[in-house]
Amino acid sequence: MAAVEFSLILPVLILLWIGGVEVTQALSIDRRLNNLSSSIGDLVARSKLVTYADVTKIFDIGPGALFPYCGGPPPQPSCTSAGLQMRITAVDMNGTGTPSVAWSRASGTTAYTSSNNALLLTLVPSALRVANTQVIMAEVFYPYTPAVGKVIVGTRTLNDRMYFVPRLVNNIQLCDDNKQNCVS
Repeated sequence: MAAVEFSLILPVLILLWIGGVEVTQALSIDRRLNNLSSSIGDLVARSKLVTYADVTKIFDIGPGALFPYCGGPPPQPSCTSAGLQMRITAVDMNGTGTPSVAWSRASGTTAYTSSNNALLLTLVPSALRVANTQVIMAEVFYPYTPAVGKVIVGTRTLNDRMYFVPRLVNNIQLCDDNKQNCVS
């Protein structure tokens, strides 16, 4: 009788154990994405100006932030092939607090352009739309595929978005690597 009860409860226990492992791993990756978006946004917000090379170096912290899920030695996939996407956008608020793209740089995805200004009305919270200011928006995206539950759940894109106020200047400029041709 004990063997019958055990055989009935064993699949449920295994399912709970595997589900717990998958949820824990997804939460760990989500937390790392939160730290990554915080780090890349904070590094830009602490600058007076950034160059294309500076932004590329900032994006280079992605693999370290998501290790061991990507970016490790083989057989780990590179973060680019694993689907990590990062974007930094300087959002200017005009005199009425309407957001517009000042500049944007991206890795693994496309940067925002002025054609995305309408989208910013939904992305930037109204509390941050202070007239004549700038907000740095840092975004990260990572497609998470559970190891065991792939068939049941499929791939889910985990993401995080954070906002920062420039600390040293009112508007952070993006310049080419010679620090000329700047956009603010």
